[in-house]
Amino acid sequence: MLQELPTRQHDVLNAIVELTDQNGYPPTLQELATSLGLKNRMTVHQHVVALKKKGLVHWEPKLNRSMRVVDDGLKHITVENKAKYATDNHNVSESSSSHAQSDLPPLGVPLAGRIAAGMPIDAIETPEYLRVESEYAGTGCYALEVRGDSMIDDGIYNGDYVIVKPSPSPLNGEIVVALLEDGSATLKRFYKENGRYRLQPGNSQMEPIFIDRSQDLQIQGVVVGLFRRM
Repeated sequence: MLQELPTRQHDVLNAIVELTDQNGYPPTLQELATSLGLKNRMTVHQHVVALKKKGLVHWEPKLNRSMRVVDDGLKHITVENKAKYATDNHNVSESSSSHAQSDLPPLGVPLAGRIAAGMPIDAIETPEYLRVESEYAGTGCYALEVRGDSMIDDGIYNGDYVIVKPSPSPLNGEIVVALLEDGSATLKRFYKENGRYRLQPGNSQMEPIFIDRSQDLQIQGVVVGLFRRM
């Protein structure tokens, strides 16, 4: 008996098959997010990572078009082109590798969009890269441009770029990228308290955001670096 998948992970599997069939090569995270009607590529990233851990997809994060559904994943597929995809899957895996090599990013980290350091806003994504010669390039980290002044006491100002390491389990006091229940994203210090979470701004003029543990709070990553253009 198949392990039941969350609805969104099931949708991701089907979308990978459909987009690969339509285009002749695997989708990027951004293309997958667009197909699923999601504004935030980071949300898709979490689902793909979960599917990879379950052994349902093959994906190499450093290769832009390496995503494919493996045999165990195909058992969950309901789209009409499942049979064709299964037949072509071997060829797709070979061609996607060479295709992905041509799509390797330039030196730097992906500029995933803008994040609110103030009231939550939707993350706005871009196809750009932030060119930084540092240990963060090629590590899976990404950059976000900061909007707002709620973290100025921590030395993070409007227009700065934070380097984010994907991590769903931050430690108390770490600065995180938090995705709230309404889909908005914000940059705050994370604290786990009795029965709730506290997202604390680094600005004495602003109030913290309190979130009950029964609510849907997703931590997209932890801030590990800061970049400022002079």
